[in-house]
Amino acid sequence: MDWTCSRYNLSYPNILHTSYLGNDSNRTHQFLACTGATTTMILDTQVPLLDQDIDLLTISGGGNDIGLTPILNSCIYQFFMAEDTDCESAIEDARAKVHDKSELFRNITKLIDASAPKMNKDHGMIYVTGYAGFFGAEDNICNNVSWSVWKDYEHRVGKEKQYLTLKLRSALNELVRSVNEVLQEATDAAGPNVRFIDYYDLVEINRGRYCESDIQEPSPNRVGLDFYEWATSDIGENSTALRTTGSDVPRGSFEAQIAELINKTLEEYPDLEFEPEFGYLNKTKATQVKAEGIVDDLWNLIWWLLPDNWKRVFHLRPQGHAVIAQMLVDDLEAIAASTTWSNGIEQTEL
Repeated sequence: MDWTCSRYNLSYPNILHTSYLGNDSNRTHQFLACTGATTTMILDTQVPLLDQDIDLLTISGGGNDIGLTPILNSCIYQFFMAEDTDCESAIEDARAKVHDKSELFRNITKLIDASAPKMNKDHGMIYVTGYAGFFGAEDNICNNVSWSVWKDYEHRVGKEKQYLTLKLRSALNELVRSVNEVLQEATDAAGPNVRFIDYYDLVEINRGRYCESDIQEPSPNRVGLDFYEWATSDIGENSTALRTTGSDVPRGSFEAQIAELINKTLEEYPDLEFEPEFGYLNKTKATQVKAEGIVDDLWNLIWWLLPDNWKRVFHLRPQGHAVIAQMLVDDLEAIAASTTWSNGIEQTEL
């Protein structure tokens, strides 16, 4: 639907509008969400665009405030030369931001407060969605699995690869739980017309995480996986196209943060290559990046050298979005007995 912000037609805001809330020609829908946006960015660029008199507003935010990309870099993929101490530091920094009342709690509260005047005064509802744990943490099956992307990383760069150990997976899941607790606290404090959708347990019950027990990773297309791996292709997608280098990415986005780390590594180690399982790096384009810089200032874009399917790693797949949509509808049905929701609903997603 919008490549610059990774909005797509099977995300939960869109399927709420097109399916789960019923077929109503009077309903309007704004879709403003943008991947990688922090709550500050949402406040600055999305809230001002909201219509007035909104019936239903969904907000997905908070995870980028605590530093998801540094964790993915330092603990999982090592896009740019990370080691054990970097991973530990990234997790500790994220924990500090979660537990500091002047950080995540304040940011979400400000976002809710700024959105509230846009809502219908009688029945407007705001839903804040949480996060699911990314990893199964019931056994040691992934302890010897590394998703470090560079070939000969230890030899060429002189740093050890990160592995998906039980300790790391448990720590990251605990961090997600902590984020959800803060989001729950902020929504509870905002009053009865602000609700929290916590789907963490459902994804766990559905075995939708990476490294579920008895699953040997990578397993990008297994039935039931709720998150994208780098080689995941959904039914009907062109897997060949996903393995090619796609469009450059907007500065500040989740994808741009990955691209900048990759480009920095290639500036220092131009001969490095990805491990074959992670796809093909566009070295022809890398030469152009080196000559012209990593940013296209005219269009405010970051050069993208990876296969396109990397743009959505650690994001929910359609079945994960369906879980959120169904939980939200179930909650609406439980609390809204009037006919307000069946006629002329205006729905918005941040």
